[in-house]
Amino acid sequence: MTIELDKAAERPEAVQTRAPRKTMRNTLGKAPGTAVGRGIRIAGWLGALPLLAFLSVFLIAPIATNIFTSFRVDGQFSLEPMAKLFEPQYRDAFMQTINLSLLTAAVGGVLGFILAWALASGDKPAWLRNLVLSFSAVASQMGGVALAFAFIATLGVQGLATRIILSLTGWNLSENIQLASFYGLALVYLYFQVPLMAILMLPAFGSLKKQWPEAAYSLGASRFRYLMDVALPIMWPPIVGALLLLFANSFSAYATAYALAGGRVNLVPILIGFFISGDVMSDESFAAALVTGMIVIVVAAMGLRTLLERRTNKWLR
Repeated sequence: MTIELDKAAERPEAVQTRAPRKTMRNTLGKAPGTAVGRGIRIAGWLGALPLLAFLSVFLIAPIATNIFTSFRVDGQFSLEPMAKLFEPQYRDAFMQTINLSLLTAAVGGVLGFILAWALASGDKPAWLRNLVLSFSAVASQMGGVALAFAFIATLGVQGLATRIILSLTGWNLSENIQLASFYGLALVYLYFQVPLMAILMLPAFGSLKKQWPEAAYSLGASRFRYLMDVALPIMWPPIVGALLLLFANSFSAYATAYALAGGRVNLVPILIGFFISGDVMSDESFAAALVTGMIVIVVAAMGLRTLLERRTNKWLR
């Protein structure tokens, strides 16, 4: 009985000794509300200042200036440049650019998905995987005049492949593959669209848990059935997000299309170049209006991709 009373008497002391520790932990947990926490937040903002300054100078300010210019004619506010976008020839330019972007995103997405799947699954030599990854990283960022010259030197009228095939078979390849055409541009765009899709999909394949295919195979599912019933339903957000990025990448390409086709294909980026630097068609206000139209389409595609990425992160953590 005496022992029990002694233990009962000790309990409040034990509670009293534990309470300060809990209070101390709460105080430390609320560190952001203290002077130290405020200092950490200020230091974080100071560290972000270079990035914020870079974005302000090279992204926000140019976009704001472009939008402002698209509503100005001879120094006065006007809706004429924006209304001009709906004229048939410029509406056709947007439709051709969108169609080219959709075609290259779809074909490049399918081929890039297959390439990423091959790299992420199966046993293969490390040197082969590293070689394909290195080439994909370089090819996905290659474009402009260098890429255009490479295709002209290979598949052009006097290209190396064209001359070899003509001498061996008598078939003139340049008569069927015209690089300065809609489908010729699509073929060239696939050079960087396919490896870009592969690079974008590799992290998604790597995030699939190893237990999922093992469980599917143990229940008798084939590899194809696992891909259709398990992997694709989970991976469709990153797939669609990657396709949207391919669309935006093709939609905004300028140097490659200009070097190959010039004015022979009615594309919005080429029109923008003509209206900015052309001697006859110079019109900065309308060029800014064309850019504003492209910004709206690209921002919509990238915004949808961001929403899909958030949905994917719940599964691929």
